[in-house]
Amino acid sequence: MTESFADKLRKLEIIVERAPGIERRRGISREEFVERRRKVWTAVQDHAAVDVAFAFSDEHYSGDVPYLGGNTNYSVEQVAFGLGSDPFRSGIIAGFEGVYSAAQLAPRAGVAVYPTESLQLADEKYPVEGFSLKDILKKIAGKEPQRIGLLTPRQVIPEAVVAHLESLVGPQNVVDVQLPFQQVKNLKSDAEMKLLEDAAYVSSLALRAMLAVIEPGMDETQLAAFADMLAKWMGCERKGFETIVGSDSACVTMIGPALNRPIQAGAAVHLGASYKRDGLTACVRRSVFSSADIPPGQVYFRNLVEGAFRAGLDAYVNVVRKRQPAKLQEQALIDFYNEHTLEAVEAVRRQAGEEAARRVHANLHQPLAGIGPGLARLKPYTGTHNAGYTECQEFYGAITLESDSPLEEQVVTMLDVALRGRSSRWTGSEFEPVLPGFDYWVVEDTLGKYGATVRNLTGELQPDGKLAKVAGRIPVNVQSLVGNVAEFVR
Repeated sequence: MTESFADKLRKLEIIVERAPGIERRRGISREEFVERRRKVWTAVQDHAAVDVAFAFSDEHYSGDVPYLGGNTNYSVEQVAFGLGSDPFRSGIIAGFEGVYSAAQLAPRAGVAVYPTESLQLADEKYPVEGFSLKDILKKIAGKEPQRIGLLTPRQVIPEAVVAHLESLVGPQNVVDVQLPFQQVKNLKSDAEMKLLEDAAYVSSLALRAMLAVIEPGMDETQLAAFADMLAKWMGCERKGFETIVGSDSACVTMIGPALNRPIQAGAAVHLGASYKRDGLTACVRRSVFSSADIPPGQVYFRNLVEGAFRAGLDAYVNVVRKRQPAKLQEQALIDFYNEHTLEAVEAVRRQAGEEAARRVHANLHQPLAGIGPGLARLKPYTGTHNAGYTECQEFYGAITLESDSPLEEQVVTMLDVALRGRSSRWTGSEFEPVLPGFDYWVVEDTLGKYGATVRNLTGELQPDGKLAKVAGRIPVNVQSLVGNVAEFVR
């Protein structure tokens, strides 16, 4: 490294001092929490008559319980929520350590807190009075519950917890009611959108800090530290995911957090920042080269992904303004990649030779069950997914080819456009890259949909090709931002 730690801290200082701050005390009101619980209860009853509904969260799946109970400071222990017809008797169900964390913030949401041994940490013992899950659910329901609704998907709730609920009312009387809950949670209030804007702004500044200080020789963890410091300093209490820094071959991890491994000169580096405001999550990701020594074979695919992002944004704006089926946006991304299939093969031929191009062409056209031919098969995932109280684990709202309805009135969406250069065999003796010398490239921004209006909350590129050149907006191509804070210097 050529810069000292002090040099890098000075760049961070310039960004923090010259970028406007956010209102750190802003949060969801008690009235809105109460109204959420009423809306969810009504929606659940319209779907299936239950006596009480049950939600579950932990530090990995962090959205459902905080949405209802306001306990965005969940930590270590699992936590649950019991929802009944009375929004004030409804409450957080926690183990003997988690109950203290829950109690710290529960009053702002107007909920009770119920301690139970059922959710305590591991095999430790606590000199605390607790209640059985059966008695807690009875109190919340106001009667002996005969039917329990699961607000959280079964993929998330531990099997033992589901089995416990089934032992109380019988397996046939524990029913899934995720859909009405997800539909209510998907539609964002004005207060939620404002918090999402805050989270997007800080996440973008955090990514900007990493771009300012990145250089070969740094460990990935050292680079991530600058993003995390900025975000905490500016008022984001939690992350949507662990800060991503994946350099050279680690790009292929796609969602891999920073590790103690050095960044090489000229390496492609995948950067991702995601922070929360009162539980609501934004995200911004970019790929960049660590120095000016850019491998020529990488440039074509970088440009291709950036073009796909622009096409994806245009298509998103189009389906919003015309209230078209959302699936047309995903189809536009697939079409864009497939239209560039032969061009991509030719780029490989120029860089790696005829044999490499032949292999790429064969790979992109070999029959695969359920997957069509073309470059779009290297699109690593659905290009547009929902967010909110998690970065991508909402279980509802992603835009796929099955999204036949228009988007809801006011929502937040992640436009996540990428291309991978490897098949499903990542390592080992059978490993062979599909695209020689290319692992992964991504451009991801947080989009806010406000009726018929779309705003890119993290990126500079706005609808109709307009550019928002302000602090907290990241360009599609960020290479010019590496190593400097020029736009912050007055």
